[in-house]
Amino acid sequence: MKKQPGSRWLLIFLCCMLAVPTVGVLMGLTPPDVKPQALRPALLVGALLGACHVLLRPVLRVLFAPVGCLTLGLFGLVIDIALIYFSASFVEGFHVPGFPYALLTALLINAICAVAAGRR
Repeated sequence: MKKQPGSRWLLIFLCCMLAVPTVGVLMGLTPPDVKPQALRPALLVGALLGACHVLLRPVLRVLFAPVGCLTLGLFGLVIDIALIYFSASFVEGFHVPGFPYALLTALLINAICAVAAGRR
């Protein structure tokens, strides 16, 4: 069965959107029995992060390709973490508690997208 042309981008968007609240629950920042209204800022940040990953990330990867070559691709994580902080700065009521949260979110997004969307 042939994939639809936009399905990969939609899958990346959904992975990003759901990764932010998931990492919040995994790291104990959000209790598992929280009301859905409390997850709204995390979902908004996830949606903004998904849009950034679909639109900005490819441009940033091309612009910083020489640095990515020098660091053997690890600069991609720096770009992802910067996009997480960038997305969080636009949503009131949400802040990134620290670097481990941003790193775990970036790793989770990249792992899920690598398996599900075939990201390279």
